[in-house]
Amino acid sequence: MGISWINEIVQKLGPRKWSQLLGVHAMSGCDTVSYPFGKGKTSALKLLQLDLPGLDGVLGQPGATSAELKATGESFFLPLYGQTRCSTMNEARARLFTKQKKPSALKKLPPTDANLMLHVLRAHHQMLLWKAADQRDPSQETENIVNFGWNCEGSTVTPAVSTTPVAPQGLLDIVSCNCVAQGKAYSSSRCSCHSAGLSCTNYCKCEGGDACHSHFTSKQDDEENLDDDH
Repeated sequence: MGISWINEIVQKLGPRKWSQLLGVHAMSGCDTVSYPFGKGKTSALKLLQLDLPGLDGVLGQPGATSAELKATGESFFLPLYGQTRCSTMNEARARLFTKQKKPSALKKLPPTDANLMLHVLRAHHQMLLWKAADQRDPSQETENIVNFGWNCEGSTVTPAVSTTPVAPQGLLDIVSCNCVAQGKAYSSSRCSCHSAGLSCTNYCKCEGGDACHSHFTSKQDDEENLDDDH
């Protein structure tokens, strides 16, 4: 009964759409790829109404270029966030942020261009493995996962995260928190900067100085000032 149900869905979708299902699953989050906050499988499946050939023709294809993967990621994520008029994720982030009537959690915004690329690389790697499930071995390019958005330190593997700014510097300069670090790092929602993965600055109550124990806070300016004194 289960097989007949699957066959019925395949017939309704047609070969063009069902071949893209695997790409939708990988891009919207699976065991090895993170999911975009607030965007579930239902939202992702609705994108099958569009023509997104890269979900099958690029993802999981050996030798896919960075340009092809980038275009595939944008073709999926821009409509997922309702930003088809934008050409980049950074543009979509800025547009959504400026349209907010009140401050909202930054995690609700789409990823930056750099972090989207890392996300797509992880989805691409997983698709390469899935598509090679009926083969003796996957392609050799899958062996070095560092090339696919992962960091490896010894036996520990973690998703790579871009260090590029999450917003223009002018905006980051006016983002601030009202918490005061008292001998311990703020590792919860108590610190809005820490929760957003941002460094505290002079505009924060802690002033981003020695009193701040958030590991996101950069001390580069202080170090540069010390060097200038010497």
